[in-house]
Amino acid sequence: MININRLRKAMRHIVSKKGDLTLFALFRRADGLGAWDLIVAAPWLEGSKYKSVSEIVDLLVESIGRKSLVNFARVEPIPADNPTIKFILKNYPVDDGELRIPPTGLFDLPIEEVIILRAKRPATKKPARRALQRAS
Repeated sequence: MININRLRKAMRHIVSKKGDLTLFALFRRADGLGAWDLIVAAPWLEGSKYKSVSEIVDLLVESIGRKSLVNFARVEPIPADNPTIKFILKNYPVDDGELRIPPTGLFDLPIEEVIILRAKRPATKKPARRALQRAS
């Protein structure tokens, strides 16, 4: 079983290293033999899926150790503009908490259980204000 407190620690570690996460959640698929998928969406996850997965896994290893990875069936980066991500953000907002959702069909998969640790739009950075200069 996955230790939620350790996973929350890993989530905070990732945020401190890379920046905001849009979604950080566990999904247990009905056909997944009890294993959990870690679903991650973040504005800094760009490029190939392989690169994104590698980056997330490396950050998890730094935080909770390589042995903890056996608890995941897969680590799945999802683009923040995915319609299911938008649905989750609208209907199940969570900021560093724990929200459990009963069986559902998110991502068009039969999902047995969902544990959302973060579902929040990243803070938008305001551009720095330029100082006014006096005309001579």
